Amino acid sequence: MSTLLRLISCVAVVGLLGSSLYADTIVFSDDFEAGNLNAWTVLASPATPLEISTAQNRIPVGGSSSAFINSSWDRMYHNLGSEVSGNLLFTSWIYDSTATRAWTEIRAYTGAGYGVGTLQQVFAIGKYNTVTMAGEAYTATKYQGRLTSGAATGWFNLNATGSPNRSAGWHRFDLEILPSGTDINFYVDGILSRSITGANPFSYDSISMGGVGSGTTSVAGDAWFDGISLAIVPEPGSIALVASGLLALVGLAFCRARRRSA
Repeated sequence: MSTLLRLISCVAVVGLLGSSLYADTIVFSDDFEAGNLNAWTVLASPATPLEISTAQNRIPVGGSSSAFINSSWDRMYHNLGSEVSGNLLFTSWIYDSTATRAWTEIRAYTGAGYGVGTLQQVFAIGKYNTVTMAGEAYTATKYQGRLTSGAATGWFNLNATGSPNRSAGWHRFDLEILPSGTDINFYVDGILSRSITGANPFSYDSISMGGVGSGTTSVAGDAWFDGISLAIVPEPGSIALVASGLLALVGLAFCRARRRSA
C-alpha cells in the first residue's frame, strides 16, 4: 500500500471512530412504536392519560404510532431514574391541530422524580394560549416556551427573527440546555427561535407531555406527540482532546510507515 493510501485509510478510520465516539448519550427516548404508554405515568386526578394513535401521517418522524390528546386534562410524565445536568438536548415532535395547549417539558425537583419534593425548575416548549413573562405580549401565530426559575420567568413567545409560524401538521421542537446550565436555546423546526439567559441551573429528573393536566374545566382539542428524547451532548473540550489523540496516532503510524518504506 502506498504512503498516500495509508494516510487516507487512517483518516477514514478516524472519521468512523469519531462518528461513534462523539454520539450523544441517550438518557430516554420513545417513538411509541411499542403501541403502549408503559414508560409514562398519568398525573394525579383530574389529569387523564394520553392514548396511542395511528391517525396521523408522520412522514417527518417515521413509524405509525404516536401519543394523542383530545382534552386539556390529558398529561403524562416519565421519571428518568437518575438526575442529569450539563449540556442537554430535549427533543419532541408535536402535531399541531385544534388543541390550544400542547407542550413537552423537562423538570427538576429536590426529590427523585416528578412531584417529589420541591419544584426547582421547568423548561417547556410547544404550544400555549398565553404568555406570563414580564414585558411579553402574546403572539398567537408563534409557539411558546417556559421557565420557572431564573432572572425572568414564565411563558414567552418563540419569536426570534426567522422563527416558524404555527401551522397544522408535525413540528420538531428542540430545547438545548447549554453546558453552563443558565443559557437555554429553543428551536422550532431546526430554527433557533429564542435564547434565554440567566436561568437557574439544576439537575433534571423527569419529563412530561400533554396539556394543562389540572384545572376545573376540561377544554377539548387534539394534538399528537412523537419522537420524544433526552440526550447528554458531549463536551466540546472532551471531543477535541479525543480527536487530537487520534490524529497523533495517525501521524505516528504515518511516520513509521515512511521509515519502513525508505
